[in-house]
Amino acid sequence: MRDRRANRSLPCLLLALTALVVLGSTRLEAAAAERPRIGLVLGGGGARGVAHVGVLRFLEEMRIPVDCVAGTSMGSIIGGLYASGMTPSDMDKTLKRIDWPEVFNDGPPRADLPWRTKQEQRRLLTDAAIGVQGGKIQLPQGLLQGQNLLLLLQELALPAAGIHDFDRLKVPYRAVATNIATGNPVVLGSGDLAKAMRASMSIPSALVPVKLDDKLLVDGGVSDNLPIDVVRKLCQPDVIIAVDVGAPLAPTNELTSVLSITNQLTTILTVRNVEQQVKTLGNKDVLIVPDLKDLSSTDFDRSPEAVIIGYDAAQTKRKELSRLSLSVADYQAYIAALPSIPDTDHPVIDFIQIKNNTRLSDQTIASQLRIQPGDRLDPQELNRNLNIIYGMGDFQAVDYSLVKENGKTGLIVEAKERYIGTDTLELGLSFGASLRGESLFSLTAAYTMGQLNSLGGEWRSIAQVGGNIALSTDFYQPLDADQTYFIDPFASYTAYNLTLQNLSQYRVYRTNIGVAVGRNLERWGRLSLGLRYGGGHNDLRIGESDENEGDFDEGGYSIRWGMDTLDNINFPTSGYYSDINFYDSRTALGASDDFSTLSLEAAKAFTWNKASLIPRLRLAGRLSGELGIQDLFPLGGFLNLSGYQTNQLAGQYAALGELIAMYRLDNASAAFTIPIYAGGSLEIGGVWQDISDIDPASLIPAGSLFLGADTPLGPFYLSGGWAKGGNTSLYILLGRQF
Repeated sequence: MRDRRANRSLPCLLLALTALVVLGSTRLEAAAAERPRIGLVLGGGGARGVAHVGVLRFLEEMRIPVDCVAGTSMGSIIGGLYASGMTPSDMDKTLKRIDWPEVFNDGPPRADLPWRTKQEQRRLLTDAAIGVQGGKIQLPQGLLQGQNLLLLLQELALPAAGIHDFDRLKVPYRAVATNIATGNPVVLGSGDLAKAMRASMSIPSALVPVKLDDKLLVDGGVSDNLPIDVVRKLCQPDVIIAVDVGAPLAPTNELTSVLSITNQLTTILTVRNVEQQVKTLGNKDVLIVPDLKDLSSTDFDRSPEAVIIGYDAAQTKRKELSRLSLSVADYQAYIAALPSIPDTDHPVIDFIQIKNNTRLSDQTIASQLRIQPGDRLDPQELNRNLNIIYGMGDFQAVDYSLVKENGKTGLIVEAKERYIGTDTLELGLSFGASLRGESLFSLTAAYTMGQLNSLGGEWRSIAQVGGNIALSTDFYQPLDADQTYFIDPFASYTAYNLTLQNLSQYRVYRTNIGVAVGRNLERWGRLSLGLRYGGGHNDLRIGESDENEGDFDEGGYSIRWGMDTLDNINFPTSGYYSDINFYDSRTALGASDDFSTLSLEAAKAFTWNKASLIPRLRLAGRLSGELGIQDLFPLGGFLNLSGYQTNQLAGQYAALGELIAMYRLDNASAAFTIPIYAGGSLEIGGVWQDISDIDPASLIPAGSLFLGADTPLGPFYLSGGWAKGGNTSLYILLGRQF
C-alpha cells in the first residue's frame, strides 16, 4: 500500500517542481521585460580609464544590471574583464599588484635574459635594433612590441580563454580598434579576448599594431573613443550609461613644447569623435565624466586614485541611476541568470603544440617551456617561460591560447618572427669629457645575422671607432635545443691608448683569433674554455724608448666563470655579478712569453625603497712570469678610483674595493619614465708592479658624487671625483660605466 502511494506521489512531486521552475522562469522573464535594457560604454584614456573600475563598483552597489558592454582602449580592457566575469573588487585588487613599469616593457626581466644577450649589453648602449631586409632598412612599427602587456591580458582573461564568441561571455561584449590603413573603426566581437583588448589599446607609435583578419589595428580611440553607436547595435538598449575618461584639450598657455603640441593633435582626434557620440545620447541615457584633473594617460601608478575618482563621479549621478536599480531579489535573479563560463583558470594541459614561423626548430622553443602534458597550468610561470623564449631574440611576440579537442585541453604556443626580420643593426654612442681636458668618444655599430639555423646560430660583427678602435666578429652556435652547450669562434682587432705610471704613453695594436666552448648555466651564468692566438705592436707615443716598445705574440688558453643576475646593467638595484678569469700564456702556443694571470670582479645590489647600496670588488694579478704592458691591469676613471683619468694607472697587480650608494629621485612605480638617481661612491685601491709592493699604506682612497639618468641612449652621468694626492676630475659621461 505504501509503495503505491509512493509511486503516485513521485509524479506529483515532479509536476510540482516543473510548475515551480516554469513559474520562476516566467517571473524572471517578466522582471527582465519590465526593466529597461542597459548598455554600458567605457571610453578610452590610458591610465585615466582605470576610473571605470570605480564606476562599475558603484553600479554593483546600486544593483544595476548590465545587458551589454562596449569599450575602447583601456575601456575595452576593463569592459572585457567585466564581461568575462571579473568583479570590480577583483579588478581593484589586481590593479594594486600589477607592476606597471614591467607591463610596459618588452620581454623578461634582465635576470632572465640569455647570458649572451647580457654580455652584449656591456658593449652597446641601446637595445633598439633596426632591421635590414634585402639591403634596406626596416624600422620597427612601434617603440614597444607589447609582449608583457599581452601576456598580462591573457592571464587576466584566462577564465574566458575557451570562449571565442563574445556574445557568449557573461555579458555580451565588443572591443573597438582602428584600421590604420583606412582610419575606420573595427568592432571586435569574436576571437581571442586578450588579443582583442590588446588591439584596442595599440597606442600608435608607442605599441606596435596588432594584425587580426589581415587588418592592421591600432588604438580605437583614434576613430571611436566612446563607442555609444557600438553598444546601441549590440543589444538595442533602452538606456545607455556612458563613461568618458578622455583627456580634455590643453589650454593655449600649456602648449609650450613640441611634445605638448604633438599630444594636443592626438587629443583633438579623440575629443572630436567623442563629441559626435555624446550628441546621440537621449534624455534617459546617463553620461558620467570623472573629474580626473591632472591624472594623465600614463599615470598607472595612480590607479587607486583613479578608482576612487570614478566611484565619486558615479555617485554624482545617483539620482539618474537609482531608477535603474533592482531589488535585492531581482538583482540576485539577474546574476543567477547570467551565462556560466567553464572553469579554464588552471586547467590540466593534455597536449602542447608549437606554432612557429621562425627558423628555430619547434624543439628549441619547446625546450624552454617548463610545462609538460599532465601538468596543471600556472599562468604566471607560463608567462615567465614565454618571456624567456621571447628574450632569446628575433621574436615579434610569443604568446599562447587554450583549445579543446576531443575533450582534451591543449596549450598552443605561438612564436612569431620579428617584423623587422632576423638581420639587425644596432648603434651605440659613448662620450665622456672632464674639465682636465680629457675626452673620450666612440661610435659603435653591431650587425647581427640571427637564427641562421634551427638551433639559433648567429653571426655578429661589431665595429667601434673613436679614441679606441675595435673590430670583432664571432659566430655563436648553440649545440643543443636546450641552448646549454655552445661553440663560439671569433676574431678581433683593437687599438687603444695606455699610460704607464712613469707617464709614458703607448698606442697598443693587437689582433686575435680564437674559439670558446662552454656551458650556459641556465640564464644566471656561464662556464667557458677559450683558446686564442694573435699578436700586436706597442707604439711609444710619449716618453723615452724602452723594452716595452715593439712587437709581441700571443697564444694561450683561458678558463672563465661568469654570473650575472643584475636587474639593470647601468643602475642595478637587485641581483649580483661576478667574473672569474684565469689566463695562461704559453710559448708552446705561439706566445712571446710564458705567464699566467687571475682576475676577479664581483658586485651585489641591495635596495630599500628608493635607496640602493652596491658593494663592488676587483682583484687582478699575475700568478707567474712577467707581463708585457699590453697585459697590465688598468685602473682610473669614474667609479674606478674616481679622480684619476681613465686607465691612468696600470700594473701587474690591481685591486679596487668600493661602495656605491644611489637614491632614485623620480617615481619608481610610474610607467614611461626615465629613472634619475643621485649617488656617490667610496673607493680604495691601487696598482703595483710586484707583489712585495702591496701593503695597506700604498692603497689610494677615492670617491665620487654623481647625478645619473638611465636614458634610452644609455646612462648619462654628471659627476665629480677625488683621489688621494690632489687628483680631482669632473665628468660628463654618456656611456656604460658599471
